[in-house]
Amino acid sequence: MRLWICLILAICLSGCQYITTVYNGVSRVTVILLDDRSFSDDMTDTRINIELRDRLVRRDAKYGLDIEVTVFEGAVLLTGALPDPALIDEVCETAWNVPDVYKVYNYIRLAPPPGLDVVNQDAALSAKIRMELTFTRGISSSNYKLVMENGVVYVMGIFQTSEELARAVSVIKNTPGVDDVVILGRFKADEKAHHRYRESSKLPVE
Repeated sequence: MRLWICLILAICLSGCQYITTVYNGVSRVTVILLDDRSFSDDMTDTRINIELRDRLVRRDAKYGLDIEVTVFEGAVLLTGALPDPALIDEVCETAWNVPDVYKVYNYIRLAPPPGLDVVNQDAALSAKIRMELTFTRGISSSNYKLVMENGVVYVMGIFQTSEELARAVSVIKNTPGVDDVVILGRFKADEKAHHRYRESSKLPVE
């Protein structure tokens, strides 16, 4: 019952378009989403996100602080830091067991959780990137999520063209303090192939 109440509230509050920074303990994810997915896909991703977070916290409360979960079209991105490889494996296994998850991107670092100085630095960089992307021509109609963790920006979503993606990556890479950019999205033209692939695949953890 608690899971469905959270799901309903999240859907009602999110809407189809938003720009926000979410703080989860000492971890943080910056999301920029101009969403042209169907309502059904958006609702499924929201439900996966809430259910996975709930399962992780039930396993161990520290997962709620140390691990960030981002979901797009059934693909789950895991970021954060844990001190033991066995704990990372446990988080990935939990993600695979959530219904409708078809792919897991494992980018959890084998390290202690970040300190507040790192968190504050990433938050400042996130704000700067948001501003630059908002005022850069040719990328405002894109559909993507950005996750920033420990100086690395992960880009998920749907890109209209390769030129649009190149502009966005250039803006991100040229932001002082960004160490790396990881692309996890797809192009709009590949939509039909993507959905066929998604329906027939359960891909290994990356």
